Amino acid sequence: MKKLDTILFDLDGTLIDTNDIIVRSFRSTFDRHFPDLDITDAQIHSFIGPTLQQTFSDYTNDPFLIQDMIDSYREFYVDYEIGNFHIYPGVLEVTKDLKARGYNLGILTSKFCVAAWPSFTHYGLETVFDSFTALDDVDHPKPHRNAVDTALKNFPNHGLAIMIGDNQGDILAAKNAGVYSAGVAWSLKGRDHLLEVEPDFILNDMHDIYRVIDEIERME
Repeated sequence: MKKLDTILFDLDGTLIDTNDIIVRSFRSTFDRHFPDLDITDAQIHSFIGPTLQQTFSDYTNDPFLIQDMIDSYREFYVDYEIGNFHIYPGVLEVTKDLKARGYNLGILTSKFCVAAWPSFTHYGLETVFDSFTALDDVDHPKPHRNAVDTALKNFPNHGLAIMIGDNQGDILAAKNAGVYSAGVAWSLKGRDHLLEVEPDFILNDMHDIYRVIDEIERME
């Protein structure tokens, strides 16, 4: 019997490369609402991972303006999403193989379902993954453990689990929930950024998950 049987993945920046459309959406939003504010690329990259509410709250305390910014972001994203994302190499091959091997596969994203679903279903991932947990479903988003705990409730009889993502919030949520954590080396923020929060593993590519699984099996 497998000791590790449940694998949770973040979506954007982990399985689907939506970085370009995300950056453009943030740029458009700030150009519209804070045209005199000089937002650097590094700042925009730091926005990837937290919720839109968390990000925009750093720039205003006005709840109506925050909601306007969220609406502006989503409007731009929806208008330009199609054709501006792609699936990372090996994702379909590896996830289909993991499913065939009997692993529980779940998505845990910090996006609302309506925003995340188009890119997820574009490549047929809904036929591979057993569960999809979005911001709508959790009481507290990553890095709070509630996000991971909520996703794991889809697998009531699960054994050991791992959370894989491209942001520090993914790693910290896993640690807070007491499950294994892995960062992806293709994260837009870079390997070193992930290493700051000490993930249990780093995946160099999607196929590297087999090495991680083997290491966990040997440790337990």
